[in-house]
This record gives sequence, structure tokens and C-alpha cells, in this order.
Amino acid sequence: MNPTPRRLTTLLAGLLMGAAAGTTLADGRPDISVAVAKNPARLDPMAENSNVNARVMKNVLETLIYTDSQHKGALKPGLAESWRLIDNKTLEFGLRQNVQCHNGETFDAEDVAFSLGRERFLGEQAPGWAIGQPYLGGLEQVEVVNAHTVRIHFQQEDPLLELRFANWMSEMVCKDAYEAAGSWENWLKQPVGTGPYRLAEVKYGDYIRLEAFDQYWGEQAPAKSVTFKEVPEIAARIAGLKTGEYDIVTELTPDQFTLLQDDPDTRIAGGPVRIIRVIAFDEQHPQLQDPKVRQALSHAIDRQLIVDALYQGHASVPNGLQMEVFGDLYVADHQGTPYDPDRARQLLKEAGYNGEEISYRYLQDYYTGEVNTAQILVDMWRQVGLNVKLELKENWGQIEDAPEGRGIFNWSNSAEYPDPLGQIYRLYGPEGWFQRNQTYSSDAFNEWGEQLKSTDKRQRVQAMRELLEIYERQDPPGTYLHTLPMLYGVRAQLQWTPTDNPFMDLGARMLRIRG
Repeated sequence: MNPTPRRLTTLLAGLLMGAAAGTTLADGRPDISVAVAKNPARLDPMAENSNVNARVMKNVLETLIYTDSQHKGALKPGLAESWRLIDNKTLEFGLRQNVQCHNGETFDAEDVAFSLGRERFLGEQAPGWAIGQPYLGGLEQVEVVNAHTVRIHFQQEDPLLELRFANWMSEMVCKDAYEAAGSWENWLKQPVGTGPYRLAEVKYGDYIRLEAFDQYWGEQAPAKSVTFKEVPEIAARIAGLKTGEYDIVTELTPDQFTLLQDDPDTRIAGGPVRIIRVIAFDEQHPQLQDPKVRQALSHAIDRQLIVDALYQGHASVPNGLQMEVFGDLYVADHQGTPYDPDRARQLLKEAGYNGEEISYRYLQDYYTGEVNTAQILVDMWRQVGLNVKLELKENWGQIEDAPEGRGIFNWSNSAEYPDPLGQIYRLYGPEGWFQRNQTYSSDAFNEWGEQLKSTDKRQRVQAMRELLEIYERQDPPGTYLHTLPMLYGVRAQLQWTPTDNPFMDLGARMLRIRG
């Protein structure tokens, strides 16, 4: 007999799994409903790099290495059972065997090579290149050694090789399912991976429903299904939580806690994640071309007042655009930008600013407390003579696509790796969104950023010092506000532990359900 072709094997396995899924729906696990402010529009992370994408899709797509947020980011086996550095440019993975994709395909080295290859990522013509490049842009080749061993080669020495395959943008997809989709746009509607949940139904602007994948290689998903339901108004999310319509609600702020604290059926969860809330400045905007105006905007902000007024201890003011998880690369003696309204007024005078209008674009609480923060900032800027006009927008496209200049706009800077290469230089360097979209350019910033890629510790620390100086005092592309809290309301029967990042891990590692 001829061997069964791989695609036919996949089809047969998919049919068997579909039958199994039909019986699973009769099990006793609950259907969980999560009320969110926003869902992703494009489901492959390499098409939409957003907090809301990470929240949902990391339940579907997995990485080779698992980052354990409960144990200070310890690296543990994921789709790879083992890994080793061949040298500072090469990482070898031994893949876990008997892992099934959601379509029945067996996950192996061919899928790793495809996930990172030219069809999806590697090369400027690949559809995922633009978004994935700041994370994996040094990747040169994926070598398939055998069905369960791959070697990933980088173009130059890289201090973060292991971290790159334990975090955002290194999610693995399944080759046969990608090819069966027929196009990138079709694929984005229903990516196929290996996670504890599979995509079951997507209705854009309304909900995304995941179903438990009972052929998962690890511990079975604790919920039969999870539905991420768009509920833009926080009052409606809270009301639904209290009635039991929703099991978890997102984007709470501390001023809403009193609505839940006296309810024995609900509790509050979450806290700061590895993200710093920032505002960005478009240096192409006529009123922001002079760095002194951007410096004045930063000095006029009383960051601690914002934290105290809105977050009640659930956020803090960082020491510049850096995080303590950077370890040896954290510049502890750096002095962050002080609140100094007199200095702000002096800088505006030196810049010749005469009250010309500057637009400030924001969304309806995409970030926790976004609307209140925007209103406070505009008042602080008014007090030093800045004329900033608030412009509420419906979506990110209206903020990012502004031929007349974006002005000021909201953003967040996540530390995708516990290293400044995963934050400040990834975002503001030549491969990051800001330089690619021409809101910022700085040769000095880029030169120091390249030195941050060195494997020499002293050189890396000095480079980080210089990047902080440029970001805050010389030529700021924006300014930081505070650490970003992600706060949730949760029904009491769910024993769920949030991660230290936007990912809502609803697998067995983080979720238990009381009987």
C-alpha cells in the first residue's frame, strides 16, 4: 500500500476530532464569558500587534518555550521539550512529540520552519515581516534537522536568543491549515495552532468564541468554551458580571471597585503588568517639530498625581522608560523627568510657541482609565500655556492614519522580553512602529541602540543610559506616564490568576473552577 499523504491524514484526523468535540460538549465544564472593551480585528499576531490580540490568541497559538509569569518569568518547556545554545547565533530545539494541531495535523519541525519561513514571516515580502521584524528580524534560517529537531540561525550574535522564542511574535502555526486557507486574509480569520483552545466562531465587532481542544498535549482546558464578548461600556460590563451574564470583565479602574467589593459572588483580580503607559509625539506635526515643545509637554505632567487620583496604589511612576525586570540592564541611578511646570513654560518660550492648537487623539478606554487620563493631561498642559485639543476616535486606524499629522496620541510600551531590547529599542528603533511610520527619527538613538545588541554587559549598560537620555531629555518621541494596571472583575467560582502581561491565560495552569 502507498503511505497515506500528510494532507489526507490531517483530514481524517480532523473528522475524528470533530466527532470527539461533539461528545465533549456534553461534559460538565462551564462555558465562560469574558466581557471586553475591544477584540482584535486580525487574529494572527503577525498581522495585529496589540494587547487585545495577545489576550485572546495566546490561548490558541503557543510558543516553543513557555514563560512562567508565576515564577518571575522562568523559561520552561512549551512546544519544545528541550533547547540548547549551539553558539551566540544558533539555538537548537528538541520538539515535544505527539502534539496535535487543531485541524488534526501532527505538529513537527516542518511547522516550525513554516511558521518562521518566507510564506509567513522571513523576508520583506512576507505578510508578517513588518510587524514581526522588531522581534525576530535578525533571524536568518530555520534548519530542519529531523522531524523533532530544528536549529534556528541568526545573522549576528544575539543576547536574547532564548527569550525571543518564549514571547510575543514567536507563536507557532500549523502549515497545512495555513496552506488550506488559500490566502493571508483568509488565514487571519481563523488561525490554527496547538493551544488548549481552538477558534470556533468569530463575529467581528461582537464576539470571538474558543472551544476546548481535547487532543491538547497538556492538561485539558478547564472550560468547555470561552467567549470574548465586546461590551464597550464599563457600566454594562460590571452589571453583567454582577448578574452572572459575564464571568470575567476587563479594564476596571479602582473607582469602580466599590461596586464589587461588597458582593460575595465577585472579586477583583490583576495589577500592574510589564507595560508602561506612554503618550507619543508625532515630530512631523507643525507644533511638535521643535524638541523643546515635546520636552515641555513632558515636564508639565504630574505623573504621581495621575497615579494617586486614578489608580489608588495599583500603578506606579517608573524611573524612565525602563523596568526593574531588566535586571543588570536597569539603570537604577537614572533620574526620570520631573514635574516642573516652570521649566515647561520656559521651554515653550524658547521654542517660540504661541498657543497654536495641538491635537490629542485617544480611544474610549482601550487602556485602563484612558479617558480620565486624557482629560487630566489636557488640563495640566493648559496650565503651562499649551493648547491641546482632545479628539476621541473610534478605532486605531483613525489615530494612526492621519496625513495632516498625528499630534499627540496614546500608546503603551510593553517589555516583551525582560530586557531593553524588548521595549525601548524595539519600539523606537529603526524597525519599530514610530520610525517606520515617520513619527520619529534619530541617528543618535539608532547608533546607541545597535550597541545595545552587544553581548558585552558594560557596553549594553552604557547604551541603555544614552537611550534614556535621548528619549527623555534630548529628542523625545513621547513620554512615559505610569505602569499599566490590568484589573479584572471575576465571578467567585473561578480561581483564575492573571499573568503579568495582557495574555488572559485560561488554560489549566492559571484557571481552576470551583464545583
